[in-house]
Amino acid sequence: IFSTCNTKTLTEIKYVTMKFAPSRSTYASFLFVVAVLSCRGTLAFTSQATAIRPNVAFQTSTLMGKTMSRPSSSLNGAVLSFAEVEAITEASSLAVSSAADILSLDNIKSAFNVATFGPQVFWLFLILLPNSSITKKMFGGIEIITVFSLVHFFIVTASIVQPDGTAPMAEFADVFDPAGDPQKAMVGMMQYPNFVSEEWSHVLTWDLFVGRWIWLDGLRRGIFTSHSVLLCNLIGPPGLLLHLATCLLTGKGLPPNDAEDIN
Repeated sequence: IFSTCNTKTLTEIKYVTMKFAPSRSTYASFLFVVAVLSCRGTLAFTSQATAIRPNVAFQTSTLMGKTMSRPSSSLNGAVLSFAEVEAITEASSLAVSSAADILSLDNIKSAFNVATFGPQVFWLFLILLPNSSITKKMFGGIEIITVFSLVHFFIVTASIVQPDGTAPMAEFADVFDPAGDPQKAMVGMMQYPNFVSEEWSHVLTWDLFVGRWIWLDGLRRGIFTSHSVLLCNLIGPPGLLLHLATCLLTGKGLPPNDAEDIN
């Protein structure tokens, strides 16, 4: 946004921002206004009277050498009045507020429930009706996995905008510190609900992804997979190991190297 602004311009933007942005949401709203004005080439703030807020006066400041209080024909009518700036600010504040309502803790909990219970219905088709045309239509493509990936993405996004995020980054770094106690650090991370929500939906989505792969391999090579898919749903990787063992015991061999067939 500010790539074409000089130091004086940035200083003035900071002055106006601090003047009208006592809260974080208002600060974000004001930056949105600055972005809009910048795109229109009309970054200008002038007046010693009240502007965006009543009873608040600020020092006359002209940004990028253009004025906003007196429209100029040289700007081809692109100059905005303070009333228009106020309207944009109010609209962006409403947008920020609406986004905050959507990305709320209650909605994270709801998404957690969707990520937990939603996949279970689809597992039943993979386990009980592996050869059904309905199962093939549902899992022949990647759509179902994509839906639950989006649920996980929502949980991550909503958690990031919370005051503590998913969990403190310092503690997260301890999980990958070989000189410390990674297991203890991971246990400590589990005290944060948003981290639990993210990790749980993460695990369940990838379990379903691997379960689908086992099912597909069974269809391609005529291998029974219901037991392996069930175990994959219950405890993850052991289900894959059971499928590989089944492949060997039935004489089908391990899954082929698909990359060799790609030119």
